[in-house]
Amino acid sequence: MKRKGLIAVNLALLEDKKVNKIYLDFREKITTNIGKEKFAIAVSGGADSLSLSILAKLYSLENKNKFIALIVDHGLRKESAIEAKKTLKNLLKNNINAKILTYSGQKFSSNIQKRARDLRYDLMQNFCKKNNIKYLILAHHQEDLIENFYIRLVRGSGIKGLTSLEELTQALSNFYIVRPLLNFSKLDLIYITKKIYRSWIEDPSNVNNKFLRVRIRKFQNKLKKEGFNTSRIIKTINNLNYAKKSLDFYILKSEKKYLNFFKEGYASLNYSIFNNEAQEIIFRVFIKALHYVSGEYYPPRSENLTKLIKNISLKQFKSATLGGCLVEKNKNIINFFREERNMSIVLLNKQNLKKIWDDRFVVVNKSSIQSRILVKKLGKEGLSVIKQYKFQKKIHTIPTLAIKTLPSFWNLKNELLFVPFINFTNNKLKVKKDSFDVNYLRFN
Repeated sequence: MKRKGLIAVNLALLEDKKVNKIYLDFREKITTNIGKEKFAIAVSGGADSLSLSILAKLYSLENKNKFIALIVDHGLRKESAIEAKKTLKNLLKNNINAKILTYSGQKFSSNIQKRARDLRYDLMQNFCKKNNIKYLILAHHQEDLIENFYIRLVRGSGIKGLTSLEELTQALSNFYIVRPLLNFSKLDLIYITKKIYRSWIEDPSNVNNKFLRVRIRKFQNKLKKEGFNTSRIIKTINNLNYAKKSLDFYILKSEKKYLNFFKEGYASLNYSIFNNEAQEIIFRVFIKALHYVSGEYYPPRSENLTKLIKNISLKQFKSATLGGCLVEKNKNIINFFREERNMSIVLLNKQNLKKIWDDRFVVVNKSSIQSRILVKKLGKEGLSVIKQYKFQKKIHTIPTLAIKTLPSFWNLKNELLFVPFINFTNNKLKVKKDSFDVNYLRFN
């Protein structure tokens, strides 16, 4: 097929037998998981994600789905903004709807790859939630699956970690990560990309030895010579997946039996789980609680969590922090609260404006108040205001540590207007009860 005949991606591309074979597998997975609903795809500008953009476009042409390609500009390198614009131009040229999501926060210089990955997920997840998109498709392929297996193996992960790249993952209530390309190699995806795009972006970090993923990739090539080829690794991962499904069944039963979630953003775990369940079950239930309360996409390192679980079983244990959570033991109950530090402040300057706060709550300004509204943690400052107003209704039914991390609404004069869940409204400023709306993300 001549490139000149492809002003934009079109169904004629399926005349190529190899493209057609890959697309049919892709279509089956997308049809099963997404169907006719709208979706987003993550596009970095590399060959892998550009091939995903082509497959997604073909699917949308055939099934009339609306979708958008999301490009993240981390601002970590001088070239990142230029590369993002180049990728946007390439996508738009092929009639693929796309948007650049730009990070403008504080720069970071340590643990770069993990923090950059977390940032990507946060920006894309927030965009999807804001635009009522339930599905985000990623271009992870077979090599990514194997590299992830080796990385988790080096870190001493259990079954869940070793099989963490799954075709469908529920990241939040009503929000899913989809990976339909895990059966295909990077070369397969490059083949598709070359059909449409003249060039793509090569991330320099992919050849930088200071990153574990790069070192693993090179080490894997040595292992192949010893018989650890792709097919054997995939077979091992598949066998682990069968074991994981059985384990998930018992984890879910334990969650329902011992773990309680609260719409105010905290969780409690019955200590009897230590007497009745296996270590791996306890480990996974703890991860679920930490994920629910912290809003973090990735769990803490396994060695840190193992140490915490071991310490909790000691009589003298009272509290500890891990993964953005404060974990507190009170007799036979273990409580998980959001840690107060590193909580964001968001601005609501329009009526009916909806935003995600602290990766945990959806906050909405429904009021007709013209001035800008700030949403931040209630904290000690907010608690003191509530006490000044002699407002005690419902405040004693929620743990203080949970109340302090609730979202609260303030005007620019630093006057507290509204606190959800305890139903505090500032009557002196004539704030109505329906002026603001708050929902916990995992209850949406």
